[in-house]
Amino acid sequence: MAKIIILSIRRDFCKNISFRTNMILIRREICRHKNLSNVRCKTNKEKKTLNEKTFKPIKATQTFYQLGTSSFPAYLSLGEKGMIIEGGTGATFKIIVNQIEELGIDPNRIQFIVLTHTHADHIGAVPRLKSIWPHVKVLASPVAAKTVSKKEMYEDFLCTDQAIAEILKGKGDIATLPPTLQDYSFAVDQVLKDGDTIDLGAGISWTVYHAPGHSPCHIALFEAKEGTLDIGDSTGFYVPEKDVFWPNYFESLEKYCDSIRKLSSIPAQRIVLSHNCVIEGGVKKHFEKALKATQHYHQDLIRRVEAGEDSEAIALEKAQWVSSLTDILPFEAIVSLAKLLIKRSQQEVEKPKLFIFE
Repeated sequence: MAKIIILSIRRDFCKNISFRTNMILIRREICRHKNLSNVRCKTNKEKKTLNEKTFKPIKATQTFYQLGTSSFPAYLSLGEKGMIIEGGTGATFKIIVNQIEELGIDPNRIQFIVLTHTHADHIGAVPRLKSIWPHVKVLASPVAAKTVSKKEMYEDFLCTDQAIAEILKGKGDIATLPPTLQDYSFAVDQVLKDGDTIDLGAGISWTVYHAPGHSPCHIALFEAKEGTLDIGDSTGFYVPEKDVFWPNYFESLEKYCDSIRKLSSIPAQRIVLSHNCVIEGGVKKHFEKALKATQHYHQDLIRRVEAGEDSEAIALEKAQWVSSLTDILPFEAIVSLAKLLIKRSQQEVEKPKLFIFE
């Protein structure tokens, strides 16, 4: 039976060039809703203080730690060199730095920050970390490198990053909002191709797997020595307490399903999800369930559209269902994402072999 370690329950949105217009609308909704709902996090590593919580680094394996908060984690892999996976958020920057200090890790040992993709909650701490650790190199996919180089992304990023900070402040995870920087740079120093390896020494080496579908720039990473597979958001938004998936094929349903099959073939002992949990064991089963949940979601959308139901009404109902799982996003943003998924499903309606699990 799979052992699930709860890290967080939340879902954010993205800013990728293939569906940028949809994402801009979502971010505008987030900026408009300042009274964002709180998230109930579950971890025995959190200690309530006067105005905020103290987050301890969580040891997942002998060489792998969770940093950040339970809602917005980043991860630290240690060989002879260190590597942070995920770019965090502006609000979790100080938390990450304090956790690394608590672990007794010399920041000079940390050589890389790897981005699984370029959604705002995966890149927000990068400019702040680079400002204090200029030696650290940012690694990401070729599409990610192009995305973060576009000037128009910055306004959208700032809006979403501010919303995340408001959420964390509302929960008491941080006492004050992070100051605005004069310079935001997300420049990628090294592009990662499918099959590339990142060797940290001491037997710790990560292999890169391109895994689009959730976003065009998405990658996953596998470390064979301990069997750790970081899949980012490749299986969507998963609620471990209810064993429920909200499929997130925001770029492409076909690519999303292909990536799930691709990652399921990797002989991992555990999988790391960017927003929900670390799952120990039962890895193949998680991917199988994710694909089946995607099939059911897609088929329900197509059945209802073909029966003549109004797409707006379908999206509204789906958004209400998602809101019953999490209140992290403004409702209007969830509705926008539900509409996007209807569009993606309609683009793939003639492909019946999408959901075969091998």
